[in-house]
Amino acid sequence: MSSLQCSMDNLKPHLLTLPDGRNLAYAIYGVPLETEGTVPTFFFHGYPGTHHEAQLLHESAKRRCVSLIAPTRPGMGHSTSQPKRQLLDWPSDVMSLADHLDIARFAAIGVSGGGPYVLACWQAIPRARLVAATIVCGLYPSHLGLKGMMFGPRMLLTVAPWAPWLVAAGLSRGMKSAAVDHEHPEKFEKLMDEDMNGRPEVDRAVYAANEGGFRTIMVESTREAVAGGGQGPAWEAKLYGSDWGFFIEELEADGRLLMWHGDLDVNVPIAMAEKASRLIRGAILRPVTGEGHCGLIVHKADEIIESLRKLCVT
Repeated sequence: MSSLQCSMDNLKPHLLTLPDGRNLAYAIYGVPLETEGTVPTFFFHGYPGTHHEAQLLHESAKRRCVSLIAPTRPGMGHSTSQPKRQLLDWPSDVMSLADHLDIARFAAIGVSGGGPYVLACWQAIPRARLVAATIVCGLYPSHLGLKGMMFGPRMLLTVAPWAPWLVAAGLSRGMKSAAVDHEHPEKFEKLMDEDMNGRPEVDRAVYAANEGGFRTIMVESTREAVAGGGQGPAWEAKLYGSDWGFFIEELEADGRLLMWHGDLDVNVPIAMAEKASRLIRGAILRPVTGEGHCGLIVHKADEIIESLRKLCVT
């Protein structure tokens, strides 16, 4: 068994009981929080996903003395559903977890579908607490334009706001049964493999080679996210394509929000990131030539962690 698989098998999520009685599942990667000089950083996973995705940055975080606190969002994995939740409900969960762990100042990283949650936290959490943030191949508001986006994500953002029940039914029928079939885990892996067949070559190559454990991690993260059914992921998709409850034009970044994006990304075309970076005052866009949606976090892990750490210590 690989060291990656050992660490994933041994790392069970913690559960925090929130003020409203919900459970919030989370895990900690990188260095322990009690490590001297560590930079506590919240990691917000993609869609649909769980805390497992933070494993992609685990080794880079260890090398740079960063603690990655990775919560799983409501309705996925072991985190309790939150009826009628909105994007701006998430900062309260993050603050509850930060207070529970005695973290006064922290950073945040959001990958893909975790990007909107970084922006929600940036809007709602004071800079005295959330001091810097990074978005990696992140999703931005749909009104910025979906041109160049793959058919699947584009349809999800279009349908989910109006018919989340339809998305939930599709996910439950297509993925849940395979996700909970523990006697035949290869069934779910096959579904994931087939989904990747429609992606660009640059993404398929990263997945097929399991670079940085990408395939192993994403299979486990997605499997856990949909094992409880499609309702949680479907509601999340609804939030992505709906009114976010704030305008990104309201945000002030002051050079402390970095946006990494590959120029070959078709899950979230770089044009969305370019428009968003112009609307968020002081945001810094870091386009990466030759990268798609999957490889960016693998190939640029050290730079992503290092650049965020520098923002936190200056």
